Amino acid sequence: MNYLNKRLSAAMWSRVLLLWIILGIGGLVAGGGALLFGRFIQDNIRNELVAQQINFSAADQLSDEERALPGLVENAGQALTTGNQAQAYSALIGLHMRESADEAGYPGAVYATLGGIQRGLRAEVATATQAGDQALIDDAQARLATVSNLRTTMLTGSTLRGTLLSAYGWDNVATGVISGGVFLAILGVVFLVLFIYELRLGHLSYTEA
Repeated sequence: MNYLNKRLSAAMWSRVLLLWIILGIGGLVAGGGALLFGRFIQDNIRNELVAQQINFSAADQLSDEERALPGLVENAGQALTTGNQAQAYSALIGLHMRESADEAGYPGAVYATLGGIQRGLRAEVATATQAGDQALIDDAQARLATVSNLRTTMLTGSTLRGTLLSAYGWDNVATGVISGGVFLAILGVVFLVLFIYELRLGHLSYTEA
């Protein structure tokens, strides 16, 4: 352990100082850049969410099914402004889409599967029209209108859900970038402290004879 008692040469010591100052400044610059970039992403996402003017229903207006969804009770009555809130609201939209499919008589249906049902009903309308059976025509057209309206609802809901989940993803990416920026800035401070320590006290280390 005697090598710990030997001082670094002046040239080596200057290199150590240079290393610490480079790492310190680099950490602060990279950390600051990450913080600014993360905040830029987060601010844009949250400004866009605010612009949508979406609000959660009050707690006393929530159904039992809605209360069971994560985040609905916690955010009741609040404006949607964050990525986590966007995820919670997207789950609410998904629930309403499933309920709409159940009420229309097509449980489990989604936008894609409704396309096939829609085509089948159009064929029924055409067949009934050729047969001149007005009762069948009216029945097939009524079912076709139901499916068409449900498919439009599914398309609108899926589009909004996709937008909200994208906002949720990017908001969390921004949070991760900000956390990384904080970590890099802390490292930068540590390296600067080491630089100051070396500058004031020097460092005992091994040098070859």
